[in-house]
Amino acid sequence: MMDAVRMWLLGVTVTSFLLSLAETLVTQEGVRRVLRLSGGVLLILVMVRPLLGLVGEVPAFSFSQYAEEAEALEENFEQRQEETLSALIAEEAAAYISDKAEELGVPCGVTVAVGVEDGVPLPKAVEMTIPYHAGLSQWLERELKIGEENQLWQEK
Repeated sequence: MMDAVRMWLLGVTVTSFLLSLAETLVTQEGVRRVLRLSGGVLLILVMVRPLLGLVGEVPAFSFSQYAEEAEALEENFEQRQEETLSALIAEEAAAYISDKAEELGVPCGVTVAVGVEDGVPLPKAVEMTIPYHAGLSQWLERELKIGEENQLWQEK
């Protein structure tokens, strides 16, 4: 019990000292008013905290729980970002291939599959709605690094 009172007094004393020091260092009157208000609220909270423990449970802040939640949110964000980027790359690569096919005189429909390599989404396979075209196949291998084994050619 005496340890609890000692810790409470120490908390009140340290908070008061730090608030006085901060008020002394601040020169602008507007900032000083805000500091007094927020410092007063902080001092009241420090003084009332033991009473909150008697009435009910004091809300606890768990840094480890916060860190776990932040990490989960970050992983979720990274996954969604990767999915969005993969879809965009598939769409842009399909448009690029379709334009090249038209340039070669063989318009076609194109579907691109994307794979992630070292965290970077890259076109890995392509499916086209035309019969095999040697020039387009060589271009796919040379420009997009999509080997013949990952090129699927079909009839319309």
